[in-house]
Amino acid sequence: MSRNDGTLAIPVPRLRRYLNWLKPLSIVILVAFAIRYRLVSPVSVLRHVVERGDVVREVFGRATIESRREVQLGFDLVGRLSDVLVDEGDQVKLGQVVAHLAPEQLTADMRAVSSGIVLAKAAPARLAADERRSRATLAFAQVEAVRMRVLASSGAVNARDLDLAEQQLALAKADLDRVHAAQAEAQKQIAVATSATASKTAMVTRAVLVSPFEGVVICRFKDPGDTVVPGNTVLRIVAVDRLWARAAIDESMLADLREGMPAEISLLGDSGETLRGKVDRIGREVDRQTHEVLVDVLLQHVPARLAIGHRADVHIELERRAHAMRVPLAFLRRDGSGAFLFTDKDGRIARSAVRLGIVGRDNVEVTSGIEPGTTLLSSRTPGGVLKVGRRWTETP
Repeated sequence: MSRNDGTLAIPVPRLRRYLNWLKPLSIVILVAFAIRYRLVSPVSVLRHVVERGDVVREVFGRATIESRREVQLGFDLVGRLSDVLVDEGDQVKLGQVVAHLAPEQLTADMRAVSSGIVLAKAAPARLAADERRSRATLAFAQVEAVRMRVLASSGAVNARDLDLAEQQLALAKADLDRVHAAQAEAQKQIAVATSATASKTAMVTRAVLVSPFEGVVICRFKDPGDTVVPGNTVLRIVAVDRLWARAAIDESMLADLREGMPAEISLLGDSGETLRGKVDRIGREVDRQTHEVLVDVLLQHVPARLAIGHRADVHIELERRAHAMRVPLAFLRRDGSGAFLFTDKDGRIARSAVRLGIVGRDNVEVTSGIEPGTTLLSSRTPGGVLKVGRRWTETP
């Protein structure tokens, strides 16, 4: 049918029929293109070429940095702090004085015991004079007693005079014995006074607080003017020359751990510093709630800035396989049939079953199924599965 102007006119019902056919046809065409794209066009993958290298089996644990030597310093006396000479973060040396107790009462006690020993040492001189007098009296009494015995035997003196001479001799001997006893007591008093002086001297020494080793003050609990009693902590000092990373390791790994095993310590924080160490001590008790055992890893090098209690990750090397055929763990896949890898075969995706050896932190040892130089493929989506037979391309 034509119009007056000569153009072809399509009836409206027929046009509608054409449009109704056009819609499903376009959908079919789009689906066909989509299927072709999915089946024929290359899939974007990650690629890795197999090579040989070291594979290390490790055990992991969360740790904190601790000191091998730590002391909480305090006085074993009751007193008042006169000064504290160090503060938190200060370096101290062996034998360095760090605090004093107020000396007034201790000074008075020292004067008292010093006077006591002077007095005790003066007694022997007086007793020596008493001994000389007693010996002279005894010598006279002995001569008089002998004379009276001779006279009494001749009847020149009566019995009463003889008895009196014998009594004077006995009193002279007793007086000398008393002087000797007083001299022995004086020596004991000197010893007691000397001991008291030594005790007070030691107490004065205990009123001075000194560092028992070289380290760092990490906490200060008291200030000048505070009263302290035995048991109070004034300063906490730790040695920083030898530090541990104390790691909590799962109890299932206890049988594999040995002293001397190498370890890697990664400090948590922005620095990301990694330190080397070795297992120094393995705990003998497992926590009954977390089922972890404490393992102390000795740091081989101590950084200049490291705080006690700093958190760290510890990886202890249990076994090392040198020159092994290794594969990144991100490329390894598993299903019901076992472990496998997606590999390249003439530009298409293939599947290769593999047998595994030891498993490391980032790599796994492959003992069979592939060869060095094999190209491994992995989906760009973590854990994604590739379709065998598809062409592949590596997208930068």
